[in-house]
Amino acid sequence: MESDLTKRRPSIIPGCLPGVPAGWTPSVDTVEEDESDKEENEISKSYSSPLLSYLPPITNYETKPYLTIKKFQYENPSSGQTTNMSMAHTHGVCILNTAEEEIIACDYYHNRLLMFDSNTDGRLLEIFRGDLSTPESVTPRPHHRQHIYVTKAHSLLLYDLEKKKVVQQLGTSESGHANNRFNLPRGITVDPTTGEIYMCDTWNHRICVFSPDFRFVNRRWYLTRWEQTQFKVKPSFIAINRNNQCVVTCEDAPNYRGAVYLFDKMGYIQKIYDHDSRKSPNVEAKLNVPHGILLDDEGNWLTVCYSDPESRSVERRSIFQNNEETETINYWRCKEMKGPSGLAIKRDQTLIIGDRDNNSINFFKQKEESKDEATK
Repeated sequence: MESDLTKRRPSIIPGCLPGVPAGWTPSVDTVEEDESDKEENEISKSYSSPLLSYLPPITNYETKPYLTIKKFQYENPSSGQTTNMSMAHTHGVCILNTAEEEIIACDYYHNRLLMFDSNTDGRLLEIFRGDLSTPESVTPRPHHRQHIYVTKAHSLLLYDLEKKKVVQQLGTSESGHANNRFNLPRGITVDPTTGEIYMCDTWNHRICVFSPDFRFVNRRWYLTRWEQTQFKVKPSFIAINRNNQCVVTCEDAPNYRGAVYLFDKMGYIQKIYDHDSRKSPNVEAKLNVPHGILLDDEGNWLTVCYSDPESRSVERRSIFQNNEETETINYWRCKEMKGPSGLAIKRDQTLIIGDRDNNSINFFKQKEESKDEATK
């Protein structure tokens, strides 16, 4: 029997949306690949959107960032003029699936995306504008290193970084509750094995799933408090792994400080991590408006709490001792951060945290002794 937490609305015919004819396609033309795109995509397959196989313990990391991007310069390629810049509310961040692993950050109030170098000095590489008002979250498109998915205002976008334009869109400038209408969506992730897009439709209190061509696949679920279905909560960020697990951070501040929900990919609930209810399937965890989240294949997750006065990060780990599994919750603090929101990790396990209130991006590396233990 389906849980009240994950009740869906009545099914619809796949590929059809309310109020539009059968066979409807998005108003923006679907991307067509030319020969150069095909060659490039063959190269980019080696950089397909990687799911996180292993998440290092947060206790392995230094508590101070070794690099912070806050003030930066941009040299206009056409005029050669150099301009001093900064961000205004750093929302979502992601790592591109390229050899260079560039960072894409949502510069919320400046209505743009910024690309930064992640390997040397964190310098600004590119600025992307155009129909990107208040971008919330961003994630790479698997096997297409020039494409990213972006949530903004009431829309889901497919953005081409080389052409610097939106090539596909779902949603409009007005909010709504139909399968193709949203209300301030935020977190987004992609299953690279299927290409399916999982999106937090935040102010509609639901998770929506779409095919790579932006068609609703008749799979969505709503979030409410455990055993208090009259109270809806707002999903913020989402992550998935290879083992049919999906974690979602949610909150409804100031009435409800938030939780991490564990679902399977069909939307059936498995566990809730919060500090309100002690009844199963709850696990006690001190969470204060959790935002960005990472999930590895072993079911370990890490989230950052936006409104925690100590800028706390909260981690769930599975520990095996004497052939028995023990679940532990760990906490980690960085005094330099004011309001962490976006979260990403590089292939070398460098942790990237976007600080929304401090308008910055912070880089954290593992302690030397932790690296040495990992290589043994």
